[in-house]
Amino acid sequence: MSEGKHYLKKEKKIRIDWIVFIFLFAVETAYGVYLGYFKGVLLGDAVSRTANAFYVLFCKPYRFTSMGLVWNPLPSMLQLPFVALAKLWYPFVTKGIGAAVVSALFAAWEGKTLMRTFDLLKIDRLPSLLLTLLFCLNPYVFFYGANGMSEIIYVAFAVQIVCSLSLWMRKGGGSHLIAVAVGFVGMFLTRYEAIPFAIAVALGMCVQILFSQRERKYYPANDLKESFYYVEGSMWVTFFPLIYSVLVWIFYNWSITGNPLYFMNSGYSMSAYSDYYTSYGGFAGAFGYVWARIWPFLIVFCGLLAVRLMAGTFLQPDSLIITVVTLGLSAFQFFMIANGKSGGYVRYLCYPLMLAAAWIPYQLSVLKDGKRKAAAILMSVVLACNGLYFLWAFRYSPLMREDTLLMVPANSEQVADYINSYLKNDRVLMDSYRTYYIIMNVNNVDNLVVSCSPDFEKAVKDPVKNNIDYLVAPQIGSYGNMDALNIAYPNLYWHGEKWCQEVTSIGEYKIYKVLK
Repeated sequence: MSEGKHYLKKEKKIRIDWIVFIFLFAVETAYGVYLGYFKGVLLGDAVSRTANAFYVLFCKPYRFTSMGLVWNPLPSMLQLPFVALAKLWYPFVTKGIGAAVVSALFAAWEGKTLMRTFDLLKIDRLPSLLLTLLFCLNPYVFFYGANGMSEIIYVAFAVQIVCSLSLWMRKGGGSHLIAVAVGFVGMFLTRYEAIPFAIAVALGMCVQILFSQRERKYYPANDLKESFYYVEGSMWVTFFPLIYSVLVWIFYNWSITGNPLYFMNSGYSMSAYSDYYTSYGGFAGAFGYVWARIWPFLIVFCGLLAVRLMAGTFLQPDSLIITVVTLGLSAFQFFMIANGKSGGYVRYLCYPLMLAAAWIPYQLSVLKDGKRKAAAILMSVVLACNGLYFLWAFRYSPLMREDTLLMVPANSEQVADYINSYLKNDRVLMDSYRTYYIIMNVNNVDNLVVSCSPDFEKAVKDPVKNNIDYLVAPQIGSYGNMDALNIAYPNLYWHGEKWCQEVTSIGEYKIYKVLK
């Protein structure tokens, strides 16, 4: 009988994971549809990821390489089924619904992962559920779970990695390191910041192996060579899949473009755009800039440190591990911002909130019952207060609203309407770097010559010879400077060229008729 009760209790706890998943997926999807379809909130980077998938299935010849090799492919790959459904209902792509479903899926998985980790570390169900929901329903986290951006996919993998790392620290076992390895593969396929985060996790693992009593039994004491071998073996198990993924990505870039580092140094890369980033005055100026944006994301981390201080464990090695893993990405972003290599957006600095929350199950598990209850109450209060702050900040703080204003380029739909009305039978040339949302709203995509078209480079070089009827150029300045037409013809936008004639101007875009 006792075994039967234990079985039922276990089943009930596992079901809570899925209840959390289903609940979060439903509310995040609903909010995403509300934002995109009813409110028209379409963030540029999110729609760009959709556009990359759109080119695969809508631009001839249909080929996977049309997705491009600058942004990591996973967010766009996951949207391919919804892009296919767009042939039946266009809002899947033009209103960001497919992207919202994908981000909602990862937001839900993130909550399930956190709840499951609480369960595996024997934390009571009620505080576990409360802490999980306080984190997942934090307005900042919730917004990114619904808006189709790649941040929530990256964060979900980061939460998996931290949770698996903490399970390894508490329980040991190679399976948890394998889960970390899988998380890093998914993370790299989402964002390049997987590499600096891997360095932070590797440092944390070294501290754990060298100072943990559990790990010391696996190699002889006072034997530097054997300890090195154990560290090396653990690192290979954990990070070889990530290294392999990076090498495969480099090989794909080389085999397709002839440039193995195309994703890093091409004209469309973030490295190329870094020439237009704002200078923040070196390290001194960057510190003030970063601090003004990052401090709200450090509150949960400070709560963790306060718990450790009150529990008398502040000076233990795992405090160093938690700190390095939680702040490693922020240190990397600070370095990039100080050197003018990052846009310095708020979302690039949000990771301490998510990473610190992923450490809460571990932190509660190392405490005895009395202290555990007090710590759960304190962290609940911290998460609640942090959520209330972001609820206020999204409405009133200009800094926190920075990222919510980066919508798709204005007037894109009007340009598409003009093409649909007056140029529907003409070949129109445009670089998709700035015109991606125009392309997605054009009815006859077959008549467009865009960046993924086989004859794009030839058409840019000689529009007349390659039978181009019209071309669209964005305004010079910022993103417009990276447009292939503006690069090939620097005077085109302001002064025109002898082989074309301006037809109309719509917002930042000008449409030219090619003279033949």
